[in-house]
Amino acid sequence: MGTTNSDGIVATDDRGSRYDYRLKSAAKKRLRQFVPKRKPDTFDASPEELNVRLRVELSPLLKAGAESSLSLAEWIIRDWGGITGGVDDAPRKWMEALGAFEDETISNFIVNNGTNRISSWSKLLAFADSENHAIYDALTSVALNCALRGSGDKRRFYMPAGKNNLITEARLRLRRLDREQNGETDPIGYREYIELLTAFKMSKLAPSLLRAEMTVYANATQIAHEFLG
Repeated sequence: MGTTNSDGIVATDDRGSRYDYRLKSAAKKRLRQFVPKRKPDTFDASPEELNVRLRVELSPLLKAGAESSLSLAEWIIRDWGGITGGVDDAPRKWMEALGAFEDETISNFIVNNGTNRISSWSKLLAFADSENHAIYDALTSVALNCALRGSGDKRRFYMPAGKNNLITEARLRLRRLDREQNGETDPIGYREYIELLTAFKMSKLAPSLLRAEMTVYANATQIAHEFLG
């Protein structure tokens, strides 16, 4: 089992021990170009503290609409998020569509994009407005689907592919079991995900939407490990 910190977040890796999601030094170096006036040790914090600090510090820069906002969006997706497969114009198109990240604009963006590349664009929403939006990726969706299946709930979140071997194995097993037992069903997506995290917050299972996201993420591999047996 993993260890629990003061926020009740259990961090685990594929072996059931602590999962440390620190920024790599190269990513941290590139980060400093966006906040050049900050002291070099500004982002030398624990993983949990750093995650919260980045959302606060980078939000206004991401919503500024400058060319540097696009560079920051690319940093969030590729350097911080680790999504490096392929180089295309999607981040630019997303940033043009999102503009200043106003509520109505975001709502239309979510409808227009559905689940297409949700692991990437949800990171932009989560960094722009962590009070109302969260990262939706392979780890969070697989973890929640394992929990839904374990509770007998037939709803399933769309599960994007990821790089974590344990999560991939759990994802494949979930899809196979669901096909065999329930047939093909339409998965739920981003809006339902935010509604669920909001319910966690309202039930005081987490103090904020961001902390709810972090809790699901940090526990994801342990949940998958237990699901796989």
